Amino acid sequence: MASQQQLDHAVNQLEQLWANPNARNGLFGNTLKGVRVAAVRGMNVAVEFSWPVTAIAGTNGSGKTTLLQLCSSAYQKVGGGGRYYKIGDWVRSAIGTETPAVGEGSSLQFSFWDDSPTFSIPYQRERTRWGYPRRNNPERNVVFVGIANFAPRIERKDRVHVFRSQIAIRESQELPNEHLRSISTILGVTYEEGHINTVGLDNGTWEERLPQIKRGDYVYGEPHMGAGEQKVIRLVRELEEVPPRSLILLEEPEITLHPDAQKGLAWYLMSLARRQGHQIVIATHSSDLFEALPVAARLLLVRRRDGVQTVAGAPHIAAARELARVFRANKDLILVEDQIGKAFLEEILRRFARQLSENCVIAPVGNVNDVRRMVAAFRGEGVRAVGVRDPDKPGDDQQGLFALPGQVAPERLLLERDNLEHAEELIDGAIDAFDRARAAGVGKEGSVWAKAVFQALAHELGLSRELLADRLTAAWLRHHIEDARQLAVAIQQAL
Repeated sequence: MASQQQLDHAVNQLEQLWANPNARNGLFGNTLKGVRVAAVRGMNVAVEFSWPVTAIAGTNGSGKTTLLQLCSSAYQKVGGGGRYYKIGDWVRSAIGTETPAVGEGSSLQFSFWDDSPTFSIPYQRERTRWGYPRRNNPERNVVFVGIANFAPRIERKDRVHVFRSQIAIRESQELPNEHLRSISTILGVTYEEGHINTVGLDNGTWEERLPQIKRGDYVYGEPHMGAGEQKVIRLVRELEEVPPRSLILLEEPEITLHPDAQKGLAWYLMSLARRQGHQIVIATHSSDLFEALPVAARLLLVRRRDGVQTVAGAPHIAAARELARVFRANKDLILVEDQIGKAFLEEILRRFARQLSENCVIAPVGNVNDVRRMVAAFRGEGVRAVGVRDPDKPGDDQQGLFALPGQVAPERLLLERDNLEHAEELIDGAIDAFDRARAAGVGKEGSVWAKAVFQALAHELGLSRELLADRLTAAWLRHHIEDARQLAVAIQQAL
C-alpha cells in the first residue's frame, strides 16, 4: 500500500507544478476551473476546482453524480465534431408526476484556468434542448468512468464464464513495469508479473482481453481474482491508455477496495495526473481517499431543503453526514475543530444546556480558519450556526465564534497532570499509562505533542480516543464548572 511518505511526496510534486501558472498550463492545458449550475435537478451551485485532482464528497442525494455528469459536457471533441458527452445524455425528461429536472432558467457556465473564454449553455425550453455555443468551444479529451464499468467478472456469467474450458489464448502482452508497480502499490501486494491476454474460441470471431497476474508461485486470471483486485487492474489499464491532458471523471472508484487500497488509489491518481497532465474529478464516499488528498482538493456537497451547499476545502468527509442532519432536522449547527473538541463540547452542553444538546449538531471541520470560514458561509445562508474553537483563538460574538475553556488546546488541557490525577477516579492507572505514553511525544511540541501522546494514552489504556476524551473531560468539568457553564450560556444566547 502507499505509505504516508509516498502520499506526501505525490502531493508535493503535483503542487509544485500546479502552483506555477506556466508549468500548470504547459502540462495540463485548458483545465476546468469552475462550473456554475442553475436549476438543474434542483441544484443552484457554483463550484471551483482548485487542484488537478478533486474529490467531491457528500451524502447520498447531495448532487455528486449530477456535478460529475455535467462537467463531462464542458469540452468539445479534439479536432471538432461535437462533444464526447452531452447534457441530454444524463439529464432526461421527467416521467409522469416527476418534478422536471430542468426548465426555465436552467443553465450551465464553465470557466477555465488558461485563457479559454468562459461560456454558458442555457436550456432552451421552447426548443427542449440545450444551447451549446457555436464558436470558441475548448477542446479536450473527456473520459467518464462509472460504477458499472467494473462489475466482477465472476458475476457476469458471460462467455468467459460459460465456455472457459474451450477458450484459448490468441495473443499475450506483458504489462509494463510501471503499471505493475502502480497496481502493487495500490493493493499493497507484490505482483511479479502481469499480462493482458487476448482470448477467443476456436470457432468464431469473438475475442476479449483478460488480465493475468503472478503473485508468488501462483498465476491466475480475472475469473479467479477478487472484486477489488480485478477492479484496480482494469482501472489502471484503462486510465493509462487515456490520451494525455484529458479530463477524467470517476464515479466512486473506491467501491470494493480495502481502506488501505483507497489511500493507494489516491496516491496513484495524483501520480497519474502529474505524469500525464490529466485533470481528475472523483465522486466518493471514502474518507480514506478524500483525506489522503490535500485540503485544496476536497469539496463537500450538502443537500439542503432549498438546494445544495458547497464546502470547499472540507477537512473531514464525516462532516457531510453531520451537516446533512442540520438541514434534515432543522437543528442548530455548532462547528468545532476536531473530534476531541467535539467530545469536550458535547459533555459541557449535556451538563449545562441539555435542551441545546438535544437540538444541535456538533460537526468537526478542521482548523480554526476552517471553523471561521464555514460559520460565515452557513450563517450567510440563513443557518443558525456558531463556531467553538480551541482556546488559542479569542471569541467574537458578532461573528458567532467562541473559544473552549482554558488556555491551551483540549488535548493538552485534558493531559495536564492535575486533570490526570482527578481522572484516576474514572480511569484506573491513568497516571502510569500517561508516563508510558509520553514517549510518543519525544521531539514534538504544542498540539502535535498533545495529539501524539493522547493517541498513545488511549492505546495504553485500551480505550478509543473518543471514550478517553469523554472520561478526561468528565474529570476536568468536576473542577471547572463555572467556566463550562459560561460557555454553554453564551452559545445558547447566540443561537
